[in-house]
Amino acid sequence: MKKIVKEEVPAWFETWKQDFKNTKGKAARYKNDFSSDDMDGKNRRETLRKSLIKEQGDICCYCMKRISLKNSHIEHFRPKVFFPDIDLDYQNLFASCNGDGEIFLDEHCGHKKEDWWSEAMISPTESEIETMFRYTLDGKIHSVSGKPNANIAQEMITHMGLNSFHLQRNRREAIESTEIFDEADYSEEDIRDFIDYYSNKEDGVYVPYCMAIVDCFKTCFIE
Repeated sequence: MKKIVKEEVPAWFETWKQDFKNTKGKAARYKNDFSSDDMDGKNRRETLRKSLIKEQGDICCYCMKRISLKNSHIEHFRPKVFFPDIDLDYQNLFASCNGDGEIFLDEHCGHKKEDWWSEAMISPTESEIETMFRYTLDGKIHSVSGKPNANIAQEMITHMGLNSFHLQRNRREAIESTEIFDEADYSEEDIRDFIDYYSNKEDGVYVPYCMAIVDCFKTCFIE
C-alpha cells in the first residue's frame, strides 16, 4: 500500500457540517444527512470523492489501482457501524476502488472489507503501511514475516481481497511494463532514480501499483 498524506480539510465540507449543526441542532451523520438520496446528496458525495481522489494521486487507498469518479466510492477506514461519531471525520475518509470483474466474484478493497475491523489495523495514513507488505514479480502481495505487524498484515490482505485474480494480474502487468525487465545495464543511480520516480507523484498523480513496482526494484537491484 501507499501512504496517504491527508491534506487540509476542504473548506466547503467543514462549512456544510457546521451549517447543518447550526440548523438542525445536532451533528450530521454520513448516512441520510450528508449522503442523502436526493441530487444534493449525490453532488456532495461526488465533490468529496473528487477531493479524496486528488489527495491520493488518483489511486485506490488500498490496492493502488487507478481510480476516478466512475470506479470509486467513499471509504470509511473505521466502519460507520462501529464508529458513528467519526463517520464524517475527514481523517477517516478515503477513496477506494470498486473492485474488478463481476460483483461478488472478484471483489477487493472497500467493498470486500465492508465492516470488517480490528484494533490492530494500520491506517493508510501511517508510514508503517509501506513497510508491512512486500510485492513480488508475479504480482502477489505478502505480509513481511518476522515483523510485529505480520499477522494483521495478512488479515488485511485476506479481508480486503488484495490477492484477487485481477489485482495479481494487474500488478504483474504493471511491473512487467517498467524498466525492471529492460535489457539495459542501468547504474545504481539510475535504479534509485526509478525508485524515486515511482515513489512520488508526477503532476499530482501516482503511477498505478506504484509501491509494488518500487518493491520489485528494491528486490531485484538493491536488496
